Amino acid sequence: MSRPSALIADDEPLLRERLAAHLARLWPQLQVVAMARNGREAIALFEQHRPDIVFLDVQMPGQSGIDAARAIARRAQVVFVTAFERYAVQAFEHGALDYLVKPFDEARLADTVQRLQQRLLRAPAADDDGRGLQAALDRLAAELRQRAAPRPWRQWIKASVGTTVRLIPVDEVAYLRSDEKYTLVACRAARR
Repeated sequence: MSRPSALIADDEPLLRERLAAHLARLWPQLQVVAMARNGREAIALFEQHRPDIVFLDVQMPGQSGIDAARAIARRAQVVFVTAFERYAVQAFEHGALDYLVKPFDEARLADTVQRLQQRLLRAPAADDDGRGLQAALDRLAAELRQRAAPRPWRQWIKASVGTTVRLIPVDEVAYLRSDEKYTLVACRAARR
């Protein structure tokens, strides 16, 4: 088998880079051939590079990750990387996809990598016509259309911790405190 390839689509540049870095450590043979900022770009880059795996954020400007997954159809393994678990779970009931909930940890990504490696080794089942996956994607796309208005508030806070940058979900922030020219972000303990 030739070297497997992947495309990463997320509207957050730091999250794209973080996922690529984790994948490089966990699966050195995987070649990330392109990174997209939205669903439309993901589809165009998919058509150009034809990767084996596509990591898609669910909510992106323009076309959503669900729309991109529908356009890609069954031509690649699709993994949703989303802060909105409720959108993706329905699709995975059919066993056709995987998902990572942001912020994900490396252990969870390692499980996904292992499943993807096994799927790439297996030939597709002859009786798998993709109808279950397509129906799930249709339901997810309808739910996203109902929630089309983007959140009017920030979902992540980028905070410097020493020489690194950490993404903190706003839901985990306990309070913010001004301290001269800096702002202290106090958050709940990580659930890892």
